[in-house]
Amino acid sequence: MTPEKKSETQSRWPFFSKGEYAYQLLKEKIANGYLERNKIYTIVEMAESLGISRTPVGEAVKILASQNYIILNQGVGFKVKELSEDDVRENLMISGALEVVVLKKIIMDGIRTTGKLEEAVAKSWSAIESQNSELYTQSSAEFHKAFYPIAALPRVTEILYANVFMHELWYREAADRNPEGIKRLIEDHENIISVIKNRANDRVDDVISAHVENCAGVLLKVIQD
Repeated sequence: MTPEKKSETQSRWPFFSKGEYAYQLLKEKIANGYLERNKIYTIVEMAESLGISRTPVGEAVKILASQNYIILNQGVGFKVKELSEDDVRENLMISGALEVVVLKKIIMDGIRTTGKLEEAVAKSWSAIESQNSELYTQSSAEFHKAFYPIAALPRVTEILYANVFMHELWYREAADRNPEGIKRLIEDHENIISVIKNRANDRVDDVISAHVENCAGVLLKVIQD
């Protein structure tokens, strides 16, 4: 891993403490697949990579362990937590139910602005065509970061972020190994945009249900292989 460029990343969180800053960077690295599965990382190694002292990195690691993003072995280091089939099904059940709430709230509010969503979808297609799995995870994250806040339900958005972005590492692997499955997820995002534009409240449950099923198929294939 190359050392983190502080000038680029810290500007995104200018008011964070060093511990909060380290937490955000580590969480981003996990979500974007920069940390390898089944590899032990030490606090010293991670501190050097991020260009931060060991104490805030240690604090960040403890928080991530409490949130089940990583497994912490005291005195040894930590590794990214593997997903189980139960983890996948529970997380998708939660995110699916809340995405229905988000989509119905957007329709109820009469919002039809989908520019950022369409940009993210276009980037996703480009990523799959160019076989760029890193770009795909970025564009997928951009879609969700643009989608959830539209409903103006901050607590719902917070829960969704915690559930959805926990899976990004596995979606990145799927983009390499199962591009056809990923294409179905992009098509699901296009269907969500269509529902918003047409205020098709009667399609919400079916569209989100199909998306949850397709997400489960992609994730389960990765963790079972």
